Amino acid sequence: GCSALGRAAPPSSAAARSRPSVPRLCAASPGCAFWLCRGSCAPRCCSSPGGACTRRCACPRTSWACSCPPGRRSSPRRRRRTWRTRRGWGCRGGWRRTRWTGSRCCRSAPTGNPGKRLQEWISVILCFSLICFNFYNLLFYLRLEHAPSVLVGIFAGVITADFLSGLFHWGADTWGSVELPIVGKAFIRPFREHHIDPTAITRHDFIETNGDNCFMTLVPLANMAYKFVSFSPEALCETCPWECYVFALIIFITMTNQIHKWSHTYFGLPGWVVFLQDWHIILPRKHHRIHHVSPHETYFCITTGWLNYPLEKIRFWRCLENIIQGLTGEKPRADDMKWAQKIK
Repeated sequence: GCSALGRAAPPSSAAARSRPSVPRLCAASPGCAFWLCRGSCAPRCCSSPGGACTRRCACPRTSWACSCPPGRRSSPRRRRRTWRTRRGWGCRGGWRRTRWTGSRCCRSAPTGNPGKRLQEWISVILCFSLICFNFYNLLFYLRLEHAPSVLVGIFAGVITADFLSGLFHWGADTWGSVELPIVGKAFIRPFREHHIDPTAITRHDFIETNGDNCFMTLVPLANMAYKFVSFSPEALCETCPWECYVFALIIFITMTNQIHKWSHTYFGLPGWVVFLQDWHIILPRKHHRIHHVSPHETYFCITTGWLNYPLEKIRFWRCLENIIQGLTGEKPRADDMKWAQKIK
């Protein structure tokens, strides 16, 4: 079933049909793909980037769709191909290139920490359950005379979420080092890596993309739900415009990473997402490209992007950087490129 170059024959060939069957666990566990090691027809895969090839891989969700170690790597003209699973996890627009081995890979797997994965699942389920509960109650207590103040509150909530996303993004891109304990690896490094491989975020599933943001908004959502349960109807009617502001703020903070992911996705987006991007209701793809031009010092807002142009015109981020540099002596983005030389 292997060609003279050590690659797998097409799955439709007679030789491929006689090859030992690939374990079906991959079809039930998206995020893992099988690779055929060079010079062997037996199905083999790697359990980690640069890990040793094994005869059969159980392919848990923590596996990586990766190539074999550099010692077994084929030449650039002799690239191996993955067998796509029955769920169609192939890449649209060509195979993606991995950073570790230089070969091609379809999709990165979810986080390898089972506890972290469980926390993300729980956060997403609780968050969207509370969102549905609070949205129903907001509609119930909404009154026609509140319409102008509610519209102003929703607009203010979106603007606030956009500014907070920019402030958060600016802080991670501009200050600190990846060598800082805890914060450097968990918070700063993902932003720096995103500048090297902007499309990596598109290979994360919905849970991994939105789990952390859902976790951050659980407390305000729970507080809002408590008000709907314990406060009197008269008090809720009076505070409805304020609650609409808070709800809009929470919704757009929750969806910031998903909107950011859509801004890097160029194939297969739903029509309604493209419509929202084209009308600049959420962050457009062309608009966000401006930030990804080195040295990544502008257009930090990644929720709607509405504030990027006005903040740039008044040189808001540059003035803030000058103030901090004058007070601390630290230069902005001094560590932005050093970290790329590290291997872990």
